[in-house]
Amino acid sequence: MLSSFIFKNKQKKKAANLNSQWGNIKIENFNFNLISIYLENHKESHFHQLSNQTKSDIDFTDIFCLIDRTVSKVGQQFLFDKCSRPTNNTIALEELSKQSDFFTNNKSSRENAQQLLSSLNNNNAYFIATLLTDKLPSKPAWFSLIKVYMAVILLLVLSSIIYPFLFIWLMVPLALNIFLHYRNKNHTQRFNKSFPQLNMLINICKKLSSGNLPFENGNIKHSIRSLKSIQQKSKLLSFDGPSLKDELTQFALIFIDFIKAFFLIEFFIFYNLIEAIRNKRGDILHLFQYAGSIDTALSIASLRSSNFKTCVPVFLPAFKELHSIQSYHPLIENCVSNNMEVQNKSILITGSNMSGKTTFLRMLAINSVLAQTICTCFADEFKTPVIKVHSSIRIDDNLFEGKSYYFEEVTIMGALIHEAKQNWQNIFILDEVFKGTNTIERIAAAKAILSFLNKKNNIVFVSTHDVELAVMLAAEYELYHFAESIEDGQLSFGYTLKKGPSKKSNAIKILELYNFPTEIIEEAKAISQSFFIAGNHQA
Repeated sequence: MLSSFIFKNKQKKKAANLNSQWGNIKIENFNFNLISIYLENHKESHFHQLSNQTKSDIDFTDIFCLIDRTVSKVGQQFLFDKCSRPTNNTIALEELSKQSDFFTNNKSSRENAQQLLSSLNNNNAYFIATLLTDKLPSKPAWFSLIKVYMAVILLLVLSSIIYPFLFIWLMVPLALNIFLHYRNKNHTQRFNKSFPQLNMLINICKKLSSGNLPFENGNIKHSIRSLKSIQQKSKLLSFDGPSLKDELTQFALIFIDFIKAFFLIEFFIFYNLIEAIRNKRGDILHLFQYAGSIDTALSIASLRSSNFKTCVPVFLPAFKELHSIQSYHPLIENCVSNNMEVQNKSILITGSNMSGKTTFLRMLAINSVLAQTICTCFADEFKTPVIKVHSSIRIDDNLFEGKSYYFEEVTIMGALIHEAKQNWQNIFILDEVFKGTNTIERIAAAKAILSFLNKKNNIVFVSTHDVELAVMLAAEYELYHFAESIEDGQLSFGYTLKKGPSKKSNAIKILELYNFPTEIIEEAKAISQSFFIAGNHQA
């Protein structure tokens, strides 16, 4: 009775805690080395995987920390993999959206699923994904000889009943077997975390599949039955570390371990279990994805229930077209929302530093990725074709490899050009093409590359300070700009995207605001004016 009361009290506290977290950002440390294990071991074919460059450009890990509302480590790993690999399967995305709506509208089912999945919130659950790798240990080359060796020992044991002096000869195999037993424990130690958590995953999936959830569970039940033998075998292995027990219990455990060592019981069970895991990897993956997909749907439902303004994206046919209304960057508090309409042409954006160009580009990339991963965007409305997202926003010198900034730009642009040649639609999001070289060659190279990337149905968003590009690309790109204003000696940014090219530049005026010497200001104005006159004369 007391244990039952304690258990019910714990469940109530867990339910209350889960309810308090609903719709809120997680407050915990994110260990991305562990979170990414499933992504690294998940080798199934996929439509697209975000490059490291794009992940860096959109602050992917910060975005993930914001949208992750999963309650299990399995769900967290599954969501991380999903967010890293945008899909072209719009039917699956629509189904995911409906599953999320189910949890929004069915509180009791939501709470039950969360409580079950929260049992996999132990950090050890991250290591279930290591069982999906091809790098599982293989049986030693001499494994078949061990069977013959053990048969000889068994014969020796039976013979010693008649001829007691043979017990002396058993000391040699006993010493060798104890050595093999504890040597094998070093191999099993790496599975101390994954095997018990796998057993828990199977049990949780069994309970989830018995509920009335809008997730396919017919094959799940088959996978659960298929993995029953693995559960039974894993129970015969010792995964628990040392703990305080009474003397009698400790003696019993030592005696049992002695028997296991003498007959190499754990040795044989371990390699049979590894072989079973290798053969049943598909079933393990099936359960992992089942639990992960339920937790991901819960996470999306929680995000949509938060204070963030979100919408479900609308997917358009393959065409140079994209529409967004009141879209914003979720990591920026009180971010100014903007509208965007792409129709037949790509987009070139001008404006001064700090005016909002880069934030706008990141916002577009983030929403494009989230549309094809969690079917949720930070906007009032977001309509997009199914596209592959590529970007070049944040570029650094690679000092360790001896690469200059310009060489890094060339490498990244080369990769984007390769993608532009493929038979799928892309969105290229670029900030200041070729900043690392001189003005004339930068403009020439940028114009040629931007025209190339814009071919077919590809959509390009590019920001630039080079107003010459706006003139050269006017037939291929719609022109937009961000502007700042100076009033009463104060610099003010509106962060609102406006149609057309930028009409003015306040760079020298800003120098005045910061009290640069008058002679510098006057000389800069004179040089600027001479360039303006020369440019008009050449035109």
